[in-house]
Amino acid sequence: LISIVGGANGIGRETAILFARYSANIVIGDVNSEAASKVVKEIRELGGNAIYVQCNVLQWENQITLFESAVSHFGSVDVVIPCAGVSESGDTCSGVLAYKDGKPLPPDMSTLEINLLGQFTVPVHLGLNYLRSTRTGADQWKALILIGSMASWEAIPLTPMYTSSKFAIRGLMRSLYPLVEHDNIRIACVDPHTPILSLTARLVLTGSELLPATRVAQTVLYAATDPDPATSGCSWLLPDNGPIMRLERENIREGTYGVINDRIARFKNVRFLAFVCSQDN
Repeated sequence: LISIVGGANGIGRETAILFARYSANIVIGDVNSEAASKVVKEIRELGGNAIYVQCNVLQWENQITLFESAVSHFGSVDVVIPCAGVSESGDTCSGVLAYKDGKPLPPDMSTLEINLLGQFTVPVHLGLNYLRSTRTGADQWKALILIGSMASWEAIPLTPMYTSSKFAIRGLMRSLYPLVEHDNIRIACVDPHTPILSLTARLVLTGSELLPATRVAQTVLYAATDPDPATSGCSWLLPDNGPIMRLERENIREGTYGVINDRIARFKNVRFLAFVCSQDN
């Protein structure tokens, strides 16, 4: 079973349909009931199985309902793909304040809340629980695929919340890797160059070939199903509509990165040893 949070549009929609073509059972969670219902209908017309559960990534109870529905309908949760995300909203880091009745208003933090907190606290935290608890054998295929962005690697000017959230998703994947490896769960971060709706981002991306959501979905499928354990914990980069690049976990080794890696290796080893000891206890 594949659970896709934010599966009604864009990357989530294409990913749901692609997995369904390979006979996967699909559970779509999204706030957009009309669009999600259309995806479910399309999957069923293709001969697949799919259900829709209305949910908001910021609502804990909604997400519990999503995963419980997945288990009750299909018996297990095998792949979790948090696709919900938004582009930059508001003017948060300019230092220019909006006022009401002479008092400064708080900034619009919805981009950070949805793109970051909505991934950390609900799909990932809950998803890992259901991936583990519905396992029927030590070798059963399980995967958690995160959706980052090329902004995970190169900042987009004037989009501080979007860029920060995508940098954080890459950090989340790298931090979780030792934990999920211990549980034999694949993890990856797919980082596409996708169209951003803001005028600023469109100006920055001028001259770049826009990336079809279908190519991102194909990358998600491959990242989730690749049988090679060495590719778990990797980033899959799609900077344009050209070849996909897989960046292995230990590939950043040259120049300054090599010096930094050497200096932090001891720290990483001590922290990992402490983690392993805590799991054994």
